[in-house]
Amino acid sequence: MNMKYNYAKLLITNFILVLLIELLFKLFVIKTFDIGIFYIVIFSFLTANINTFLSCLSKKRNVNKIINLILLFSLCLVVSSLTIYYSFYKTICGFSAIIYGNQVMDFASSIVAHIKSNLLIIFVLFIPFIVMLILSLKNVFLVQKKNNKDALALLMCAFFFSLTAIELDLNTSESIHDLVYKKNDLMQTTNNLGLAPALSLDVFKYLFKFEGNVDVSNVSTFTKDSGIEYNITSIDFSLLRDNTKDTTIKNMHTYFENMEATNKNEYTGIFSGKNLIFIVAEGFYPIAVSEELTPTLYKLTNSSFIFDNYYQPIYNCSTSDGEFINQLSILPGVETCSMKATISKYLPYSLGNILEHYGYKANAFHGWTYNYYSRDKIMPNLGYTYYGYDRYKKGYKYALQGIKDSWPTSDIDVINASYDIYSKEERFITYYMSISGHLEYNFTGGNAIALKNREKVLKLDASNAIKAYIATQIEFDKSMELLLKKLEDDGILDDTVIVISPDHYPYGLSNDEIKNYVDWMKNPNFDLYKNNLIIYNSKVSSTHVSKYTSSLDLLPTILNLFGVEYDSRLLIGKDIFSSSDDLVIFNNKSWITNKGRYDYLKKKFEPFNDEIVSNDYINEINSIVDMKFQMSKLLIKKDYYKTLEGGK
Repeated sequence: MNMKYNYAKLLITNFILVLLIELLFKLFVIKTFDIGIFYIVIFSFLTANINTFLSCLSKKRNVNKIINLILLFSLCLVVSSLTIYYSFYKTICGFSAIIYGNQVMDFASSIVAHIKSNLLIIFVLFIPFIVMLILSLKNVFLVQKKNNKDALALLMCAFFFSLTAIELDLNTSESIHDLVYKKNDLMQTTNNLGLAPALSLDVFKYLFKFEGNVDVSNVSTFTKDSGIEYNITSIDFSLLRDNTKDTTIKNMHTYFENMEATNKNEYTGIFSGKNLIFIVAEGFYPIAVSEELTPTLYKLTNSSFIFDNYYQPIYNCSTSDGEFINQLSILPGVETCSMKATISKYLPYSLGNILEHYGYKANAFHGWTYNYYSRDKIMPNLGYTYYGYDRYKKGYKYALQGIKDSWPTSDIDVINASYDIYSKEERFITYYMSISGHLEYNFTGGNAIALKNREKVLKLDASNAIKAYIATQIEFDKSMELLLKKLEDDGILDDTVIVISPDHYPYGLSNDEIKNYVDWMKNPNFDLYKNNLIIYNSKVSSTHVSKYTSSLDLLPTILNLFGVEYDSRLLIGKDIFSSSDDLVIFNNKSWITNKGRYDYLKKKFEPFNDEIVSNDYINEINSIVDMKFQMSKLLIKKDYYKTLEGGK
């Protein structure tokens, strides 16, 4: 049989099957229909050329068959895995995130629930491999090694044709050229080019330490109003620009110099001198708040400041990224584990570091393995003396005593083990990363905390997973009851502020389970992340806050409440009580303002009222969001706060 004919037949078959996989992911997982389909067709042809070329290098036909099957199977496996991952995080996990490992383990530990909800699409995604397997077993393709000049020439033509298509830049809402050459936006690249090219670009940019292009030419100049007092410090950005040759750093100086500073307001300094207990609550979510089952959480949620439109978006590294955004007011990178990248960086605005200058003693506590997520290195760099659970008896100096071993451990044990360490200090900032609310949410798969509180949730009209989840939050509620009692018994409750923010929604529950349990899940792309923020002090009257805000805004809000001197231009979030505009940012660049919400992938704006919102407004917010993501990444990568020391 003619070898060229066989090669062409295999190439065409590979193209059809690769294209089918890519289109299935775009249309039924990401659920977008746009000009990206045109580019996916072109890049699928390139992927098929690469696969076919690699499948024809051996002199043995059976070896070539196996190579071709392995390549196609690998693509099906990766796309199926990312389908499940997308069900969790609504984004794509890149190479640079995978190498950190821990977030993948969190993902894997709750994989069953999301496999079930995506079983049909996973099966369909493997159909192309099954088709190729059948064709190969029937010897439809008999390709063996030959003169590869023609194949190589065809591959190069496909490559250059793809590059030419990029230059056409047919996507009017987002530059394909910029996605490829100037940015490292894995989610948007996947939506516009397909998974195979997006993941390949991600690996390439990671290996070559790609920084991206920072364009500040359109950044508006910030002008102070003479009648307003701002949370701002004196930094000579002109001097800083003159003292560096790094173009990216120069552009960052220009950007932050011109960011809008937030105003001091009626809440500035109301907690000045008080103690602070900051808790990032594992999997905390509105369905866990009940006057009957979790009365302490109910009281805290509905006292002092009541935030009606607070969101906790999720990022690739789940809990770790939740801590990152809560503590630093910087957007996590969607293609990496941001908190681990901070270990050697200068972080002057973290609460542990900045409150030290105000006489506070800073401690951090966590009830799970001492060095998990590298907290033993991260927390000291954030300014805390860190105490964790020495589960494997390594002999750590600052190990919590009295933690009963189970999975998960109990937050009650953590409070009992930690309280006396800090409570006698004149001023303290105490950070807790809770543990009891961790997945998996069942009564049979080893969740000791869910099993412990099982009897309390049996009468709920809910799935077993929902019941188990609420059972874990009952333990967290009891730990908060214990904490409040200890503070009150010691006479320091009135002088203590308790802040509780979740790390992420309980993704151990499937989206359908949550949607079926509540009546407010109208649009899961946004509503799934609506959550509770607690800022509680026993002396503050209940006040509703309607502003659309998120965990990105938490740090500047706390700094303002405690009357701490800081420069609001240098944090990505904004003080909730300032006059800054409402803005909630999600990991796929979707956003919410007081005018409505915008689905970035689908390019769809949903207004909150009858006000007509122009495309100029949408483009403006898109530009703001894009720059915030870029600057967030560079703040850590460039150790930017360290560069500011020479400009004061």
